[in-house]
Amino acid sequence: MIKTRLLLLCALSAFLMGIEAQIAFVEDADIDKKKVNLAGRKPLYSPARCPRYQLLYPGDQQLDWVCDCAPATLYYPETDACYPAYRQGPCEQGQMLVLYKEKIIPECVRNPCNTDGHFMIRDTCYEFGNTKHEGNPCPFKEYTYVLGVNPINLMVDCVKLSVQLETRISQDEAAAPPDYHIELAEKCSRGSRLLAQGRCT
Repeated sequence: MIKTRLLLLCALSAFLMGIEAQIAFVEDADIDKKKVNLAGRKPLYSPARCPRYQLLYPGDQQLDWVCDCAPATLYYPETDACYPAYRQGPCEQGQMLVLYKEKIIPECVRNPCNTDGHFMIRDTCYEFGNTKHEGNPCPFKEYTYVLGVNPINLMVDCVKLSVQLETRISQDEAAAPPDYHIELAEKCSRGSRLLAQGRCT
């Protein structure tokens, strides 16, 4: 009788373990940029919820939001943070963070200028965002083009200087800084955390 009960108990537990092993839960569903629930939902600047250089993007569920890198910034997995492209960021002194075209993870490379915020063009170092005529390699200086990082292709380029005026009487207290390029923010863009983690389709 005891052997039968023990055998029955073992069989029942094996059966239950077999059922349990067949149940699976999806942990991180892929994010499809073209899902219907993303329509009309735009990325937000939310410094209380997202770390520096990150925006709050609509997630894959109706009320879901996720922090990810702002345009012109790169996700660096070793520190789990975003940094401006072609700047020192998490790299050692005299280096800059670069994302090569064929790569997903950015690398620290030697900055020939040896100064953060500077980039070498034809053996001359120029400062990003410099509006002084002699220190600006860009054409159309009169239209406020300066050396910077193109937020669309993550390459050093002449970009239009973004001007944001702050007043004591402000309608929008949490306005994104101009270098966040919130108007160009797109989920799962090149250099983003979600893309680096393989969570985009």
